[in-house]
Amino acid sequence: MLSRFFSSSQPFHYLVGILLLGPFSIGLLWFLDGMWQWSLLIIGIILPLALLLVQFIILKNELTGQNSYGLFAYTMLTLSLVIVGIQMEFALCLLLLLLSLRRLLSLKTGTQTIRKIFDGTFWICIATLIHPVMVFFLFVIFTAIFLFDRTKWRHWVIPFVAMGCVVTLSITLEILLEIEILTQLLYVQAYEISGMLQQWQPGQLIAWLMAAAAVIGFVIYIVKLVDIQQRVRPRFSVLTVAGICALVLGLLFDVAYILLLVPVLAIFQVRALEHIRHKGLREFIFLVPALLVILAIFLR
Repeated sequence: MLSRFFSSSQPFHYLVGILLLGPFSIGLLWFLDGMWQWSLLIIGIILPLALLLVQFIILKNELTGQNSYGLFAYTMLTLSLVIVGIQMEFALCLLLLLLSLRRLLSLKTGTQTIRKIFDGTFWICIATLIHPVMVFFLFVIFTAIFLFDRTKWRHWVIPFVAMGCVVTLSITLEILLEIEILTQLLYVQAYEISGMLQQWQPGQLIAWLMAAAAVIGFVIYIVKLVDIQQRVRPRFSVLTVAGICALVLGLLFDVAYILLLVPVLAIFQVRALEHIRHKGLREFIFLVPALLVILAIFLR
């Protein structure tokens, strides 16, 4: 069975994921678009880096067992979105979000708390300069503070310090380079409602399936919250809030934000997989991301 092949964590699994989200994705997008763009190369660099970050977050925070199920699920889910179309800016936002989550989830150690909160906020603020609605992910920052260390007032102030640093840097670059960086946050059209709920398109089917799976996963998480070990419960709560933010952005603003939902969706799928005893059902759930890749090919 294919699931048995990924039941451990081996360097070969990383190589497969990197090749699929790197060179293969570049070639695939080039073939599907019919023209070369340098942004394809950037996407081919960002996606493998994001894959390594996801696997690092999973293993470092004990979100799943010592296996490569999360790596496989994340790779296949991302690849399905690559097939239906992906933009460089959203791939970059994904990488910045993962960098932020990496720091926020490490708050569990209780060391260098101020630095970690600052770093987590800083990456989200940079992502906001790319797409203004990424500001919604600041909810993840304050959720992490509340769950991990809410007793010190300094921790609640640090996010605003990080925001101030990004604003200062942005204004300086605007003056020196004479380009709009911070100013775009003031444009009303940057917040126009034009997401999945506005207009149905066949190419959105993959995103809708992921959104539906995420909603089911969030409900199951809330119901089973008491069954999750106390020491890892805050980490899953932070991930859940991040997933909800990505889902809301996809539904209301742009279907491409569903890409930001993929890491959380992959982790929740593996958690479900590890608790299923029926071999047939277990194998089916494991193969669902791969089936989405096949469906994406037909929808293209």
